[in-house]
Amino acid sequence: MRVRSAALATEPPAEGFAERDFDHARAFQNRIAEWAHDDAAEPVGVLRAPTGAGKTATFYEVVEENALTLVVYPTNALLDQQLERFREWEDISAEPLNADTLTGHGDERVENLLQHADRFEGHDVVVTNPDILQAIIQNMYQGPTKPMAFFNRFDAVVYDEFHFYDALAASGLLLQMHVMHDRRGTDILLASATPNESFVEFVEDELSIPVRDVTAEYVSDGDQFRQPVTVDRHEGRTIGEEREAVAERLQELVNDASDPDEPQVALVFNSVAASNDFHTYLAEEFSEVFEHAVKDNGFDTNDPDADLGSGNFFILNTTSKGEVGLDYDIQTLFMETPATPSAFLQRFGRAGREHEAIVHLFGLGDMAWPDEMSYLDFVDSVYDALGAHRSRDEEIATLRSLVGMRGAYAIHSRMADDEWFGPELFEDFESVSEYGKWRAFFRAVDSTLESAGEFGSPIMQNSSTRKILDFARHCFGTFESLRGRSLAIDIRYPRGDRQALTSYDLLTTLRYYDIENIESDGTLVVERRDSEQPVAITARFPGYNNRPRDYSGSNSEIEEMFSQWIYPEIEESDLTETEVDEGVLRLFFSDLSLPKAVVPIEVRYGQYVAYVQQDGVTSVDVERRQI
Repeated sequence: MRVRSAALATEPPAEGFAERDFDHARAFQNRIAEWAHDDAAEPVGVLRAPTGAGKTATFYEVVEENALTLVVYPTNALLDQQLERFREWEDISAEPLNADTLTGHGDERVENLLQHADRFEGHDVVVTNPDILQAIIQNMYQGPTKPMAFFNRFDAVVYDEFHFYDALAASGLLLQMHVMHDRRGTDILLASATPNESFVEFVEDELSIPVRDVTAEYVSDGDQFRQPVTVDRHEGRTIGEEREAVAERLQELVNDASDPDEPQVALVFNSVAASNDFHTYLAEEFSEVFEHAVKDNGFDTNDPDADLGSGNFFILNTTSKGEVGLDYDIQTLFMETPATPSAFLQRFGRAGREHEAIVHLFGLGDMAWPDEMSYLDFVDSVYDALGAHRSRDEEIATLRSLVGMRGAYAIHSRMADDEWFGPELFEDFESVSEYGKWRAFFRAVDSTLESAGEFGSPIMQNSSTRKILDFARHCFGTFESLRGRSLAIDIRYPRGDRQALTSYDLLTTLRYYDIENIESDGTLVVERRDSEQPVAITARFPGYNNRPRDYSGSNSEIEEMFSQWIYPEIEESDLTETEVDEGVLRLFFSDLSLPKAVVPIEVRYGQYVAYVQQDGVTSVDVERRQI
């Protein structure tokens, strides 16, 4: 099947585009420029423009119109890539803000954080990730008040690729926007090729911030931004099922390449394990292909030797991480079908940007596609095929709960601080939807547990009520981060060409790798498990120390495990004599993704046991069991 090329409407350049002597501008670029220069414009602009259409050029207009702009990217890899683009603009000074650029501890670190947001430091743009912003809100920097001054200092903020976040992370972005808008009236631009419409609706209806919508207009005779793409559907559900044929095709592409050091081919897998396996397979069976391939799939994020900065490669092996910021001229794409139409179109959109391309598609199933169709019809067909798993109302209700939880926890976590934080912080968070309900819930759980076992307390020390509330309070810690919790540990694993050192989640790693050895510094040396059969992994959780749970399955299976476990525990408890509302407790667990919310206190796997220390910074100590 062939997807025809696509073009966007153009106009004579307006505002900054005209000042910079552009011959023309795409219509949506003019609309964003007009929004940025309009003092009476809506505070939030929402830009819907396809991959490769020129969204980043509009950010220049926002930067030029404001003294200091914050630009937020979902991954550090994308942050680094886009930072270089900003620095290519002659009259723009851009500085990065991430864990590597922040220095010092305690007050010194806070001062360094605020220095990045100082308009007198000489830079026009601060490029960062949303995790740092959320850490400020959730009281993860020293002092309950001072770090929040960061949000007072920006005239505008751009959230690029805002579709990338799940509900938990999106609730953090929404709270950040709420704080910045209420504190300073900050202008906010949201940009994406495949925007989360529930997110946009929440901004307008729940946060009550007016929105100006700008959508790229497709035309038949405009400025072409996509080349024709041939779609070749494969019977295999995954690339791995046809790995030999795929590798042979890669060999042909390498042999025919005029410049095998220019990125032209990408493979996008649904899991890091499958991506890692294919990389190793190339190393072992197709060495010439492997010489021209690199891997960047999230598993390598903390690998000091995995650097794509040079761009001297022909084939990129990636996962969902490559759905954003993959700005190479991809002419051949092998992609596995993801769960959502948004992710599908992000992957697909990486091919055919400058040259005609072919996309090898795995796992979509039967589709009644004609021999040829327009790009817009293709987009519609993908949405029809993959569809929405939840209704808009359900997504909004979940966001409402999570934003309320985050706002309530931002205050709740500061109440034990010796330093009084004044009314300004209450004003930041009290006005978000459901703040009162969740603030009361957090207080009720804490006060009930503090009196547990004392004379006159409604709950006994080892009762089922005490256990479920202990577990709930443990889950409060979810809101200390943007994307949830994990057990990061140093891992040395076979990468194909070498034993690579990285840092990754222990539980995810154990699903696919066996522990071979433990180095003296605690680094796990692992090897890929030969069998596809799940291995026995058990985990113990706060409140349920003596009741290990099976943690061997997929994310969806673990989610189901929690669902089948938690609600019977609530049934068995007796909350009638406490201030904790049972309905709110149930809602708390249903709106959280529990695999992202909980950290086990102990993990057992074969001959090994991992002890998890959760006071302060979470640490993991893996030992061989004495059997």
